[in-house]
Amino acid sequence: MTLTITDITESGGAPRVEVLLTGLDAGVASVTAYRFSRGIEEPVSGVINAPVAGAGNWIDYEVPAQAATYKVELFDAAGESVGFTEPTSIELGYTGVWMHSPFAPSGAVRVSLTPEAVRRLSRPVPGAIVRPKGRRVGVMVSSPRQGLRDVVFSVHCTDLDSADRIQAFLGDETTRLPPVICIRVGVDYPGIFRRIRSPLFLGVLDIPEDDVSLRYGGERTLQHIIGDEAARPAPGLFIPLLRRMDVDAYYASRGEFDDAYLTRLDANRDYSLAGFADGT
Repeated sequence: MTLTITDITESGGAPRVEVLLTGLDAGVASVTAYRFSRGIEEPVSGVINAPVAGAGNWIDYEVPAQAATYKVELFDAAGESVGFTEPTSIELGYTGVWMHSPFAPSGAVRVSLTPEAVRRLSRPVPGAIVRPKGRRVGVMVSSPRQGLRDVVFSVHCTDLDSADRIQAFLGDETTRLPPVICIRVGVDYPGIFRRIRSPLFLGVLDIPEDDVSLRYGGERTLQHIIGDEAARPAPGLFIPLLRRMDVDAYYASRGEFDDAYLTRLDANRDYSLAGFADGT
């Protein structure tokens, strides 16, 4: 079996990689992929107990800019682990700050942060001093240390389209999304930004907007993204890059489809058709 990690980032598009697993034994029924980067190992979103039959391919929309090592755990039909693949590493080294909704990665935006962004990081310990009767000093009662709190990512938008895309991270009139934003920081951001995990999932309940030039006929705004570190919602949900509707819209008949590919895996990996049904 072979694990291959491939950079499939489009020119000017959000960074992403393909996780390709081939040559699996017939007894392997499901897999879970893990990504290790900057001292943190976590499951790859969408590749958690994912069913397989000989091979599988997935997209990691949350790949960091820094070096990342992937491995995949294999499970049989009873859910018992039967081993791991050999680890495979990749380093994209992209720049800038990218944000997207975990449920809508196609809406990713490369943002321009203001100088006020990420000036302070706080990871508090909830607790209080309890003073039992008769004790000279109090007793500290606390919970485990929390993740980041009240992180500020203020974004400067030069046009309304970018502002609308950022506001859409929390949903709109027709789309409901969990209020969590995936934030990835590129290698060109030094200093305190290196103290933030990437990807960072930030729970954000509101994105206030400040007018910069709208009143004068311009389109500049400030989008204030302020929130607390949160768990990724529904990490086992896989968001496909290539959809069945894209393939159906491109090929006029089943015969044309069969002539175009030798295997189903070849068809699943034809990312050039991604978004075809939407005209993109």
